This record gives sequence, structure tokens and C-alpha cells, in this order.
Amino acid sequence: MLAFMEDEATRHATQPAGAPDAGSTAPTAPKPDAGSTAPTAPKPDAGSTAPTAPKPAAGPGPRTDRTRIRRHADRAVPERIEEFLLAGLIAHVACVEDGEPRVIPFLYQYEAGHIYIHGSPGNATLRLLRDGRSVTVAVTRLLDLIASRTAADHSANYRSVVAYGRGRQVDGIAERRRILEAMTGRYFAGRTTPADYTPATDQDLAAIELIDIEIDEASAKMRDAGPMGPDDTDPDSAGSAFVQPV
Repeated sequence: MLAFMEDEATRHATQPAGAPDAGSTAPTAPKPDAGSTAPTAPKPDAGSTAPTAPKPAAGPGPRTDRTRIRRHADRAVPERIEEFLLAGLIAHVACVEDGEPRVIPFLYQYEAGHIYIHGSPGNATLRLLRDGRSVTVAVTRLLDLIASRTAADHSANYRSVVAYGRGRQVDGIAERRRILEAMTGRYFAGRTTPADYTPATDQDLAAIELIDIEIDEASAKMRDAGPMGPDDTDPDSAGSAFVQPV
């Protein structure tokens, strides 16, 4: 696994998610009359279609102090959160278990405020996220390394998102198939079934763990500039300054 080295310019403020108000209660459905029977959910027609992606909403964004960019606030770009999530490749997913932090990188699918991750049912992180606990997701794309004539001004150009939300298990086979085929198409543009690969069987889909992380709030930050040290524009100064794409 790759580890990203973060300089002072790429640091996000991350604070623990707040707990729900102690007095808040979940709404309950009205009780049926004594002689009435409880309504049942309608059964789908035989010709019903597969589940569709979540309907687009306004998109995730900063909502509380935990998603306020403190260091280099001028680099905050909340309007580009969805753009960065759609372009990202690796999501580092973190939660707390027994008082200890856990983080693991995943390939992921992003759709309209939802981040989907999957793996083996034996994956400890995925099992933990079934219960709806708070989770943090970080997606980072490193674009360039920035060399400066001064040590403190070495930096990087990047795009990053930090999102907060809660997970739920995705159970339906049809929904799993739609999400994972869309994910395959995102990483391997143009590949479709059955022309390019054999589709997953229902047994394949039943044997995985798929988690939907619904984003509650998020922040985005970026750097897109050259060397910015005090002597970096002076060709007569000692040393060198340059941009190295990665």
C-alpha cells in the first residue's frame, strides 16, 4: 500500500464527528387501528427494472466547523467536491473501534453523495461499517512535486476531499450488480459485459460485502502553482526550483 507524505500545505482539519442530540428520537409510524391489518410493501412486478443510481442532489459540502479549512483557507474549493470524488482512484476510509483508529484504502464508486466500497465479508473495516457508525473518507490525487530553493518551501500540487458520513450494508443483488458494473466502467472506461468480460453471477455478488457511505458533509482543497519560495524566481540564486509531474 502506498502512503502519502503530507506537507503543511495539504493538511485538513479533522475533528471527531458530533453525536446526535441526546433528546432527539427517530419518528415512529402511526399505530394501526385494533381491527386493521398492517399494510405490506407492494411486491415488484415481474417486469420491474433494476435499481437506479441515487437521484442527484445539491451535492455534499461543508456544513459545520469540522469541514472548515483552516490552513491555507484560500485553497478551499467546496464547489469541486464532486468533481474530485468522480476523478479520484483511492479512498482511505477511517473509523474508530474500541477506542482505536482504523484506516484502510479502497477502490470506490461515487454517485450523488454516496461513496461505495466493497470487499470480502471477512474484511474487518467493512464489517464495522454495517452498524451505521461515523466514518471519515479521504480521497487525494497527487499531481506534481514542487522543488524549491529553500527547504521549507518544497510542496506538492494536489486535489483532495475529506468527507464525513455513515455506512450501511447494501443487500440487494440487483443493486450490487448495478453499482459494481458502474465501478468497473469507471476504472476501465468502455469495458462492458458480456463483450469484454463475463458478468458476475448472483453467487459472486452474494459473496461480497458492499457498503454505502452516505456523505453528511465534506470539504475540498487544492494547490495548483509552481515553486513559491522567496528565491525561486531568481535564476541567480543558489540551488534549483522546478515542478515534477507524477
